[in-house]
Amino acid sequence: MKSKILFISLLISFLLVSCENAHNFGYPRKVTFEKEGGSKICSGTSSFYDVDITDYNGNEHTTTTNGENDTIIVTYDWLSVKYERIGTKVKLEALPNTTGRKRTLYVSGMVDDSFADIKVTQH
Repeated sequence: MKSKILFISLLISFLLVSCENAHNFGYPRKVTFEKEGGSKICSGTSSFYDVDITDYNGNEHTTTTNGENDTIIVTYDWLSVKYERIGTKVKLEALPNTTGRKRTLYVSGMVDDSFADIKVTQH
């Protein structure tokens, strides 16, 4: 009987944690830019404390710098992500796309012990 109660308790806990991540912490799962590039601000329910940007193959060659007012800027190839560790807004900035092809990068923002994932595409 104890093992059954423990199992049900663990299952409920797991489902509650999974539900939070299923909603991506309020951040959009996909952001699209036109070929001209530009910037977009995304809001969530929790702040990022780390950000990674990767390509199709999971390669990550990001540059991280500190901006004004405790802003952190993470850049990889044509995409930059600006965020504050205490805020819930993230600014995505894309350079113009001169390749003539659609391109995609993946942003993963660390929230608690999980990630908010955003697929960023540009035409």
